[in-house]
Amino acid sequence: MKTSHFTHSTKLFTGLFMIAASVAFAVSAQAATTGTITLSGTVAAATAITVTPAAGYNSLDLSTTQSNLNVATVREINNTTLGYSVKVASTNAGLLKNGTLGSVTYTSQYNGSSYTLSATPQTVTTGTASNSVVNVTKPLTISYTGTAADSLMQGSYSDTLTFTITSP
Repeated sequence: MKTSHFTHSTKLFTGLFMIAASVAFAVSAQAATTGTITLSGTVAAATAITVTPAAGYNSLDLSTTQSNLNVATVREINNTTLGYSVKVASTNAGLLKNGTLGSVTYTSQYNGSSYTLSATPQTVTTGTASNSVVNVTKPLTISYTGTAADSLMQGSYSDTLTFTITSP
């Protein structure tokens, strides 16, 4: 029986391919003795402020003088290396107002420091550049001189304080 040149070449090629594949597999199976993986993740910037009112913040007895009455705690959070600042603005510029019928003047302290109550935001905290996460809670207090009920118009007296935290 005569074998064609094509059949002989195919068998030779198949045999050589099998030998080469076996050698490649053996070399690759023995070549690596260690392996590595690099794990990585990211953390987003977090600059946040939370104002938590204290009991009685919205039912102040305006006829009784108060000195450094705790009305809220403010939580400042910042994880950037650039620092941050906190500003506060008073809608009525330091007045508890009953519409146009009357007002009671008050002052405020943030973390024990007085600041100007103004409709224009005032800086109450400046956090410098840091390599540490900031997560602090600070007290907000107010003071006012009590006024007898017969000297004030009946109704609700209020002001809104707006806190803003920013990081460059």
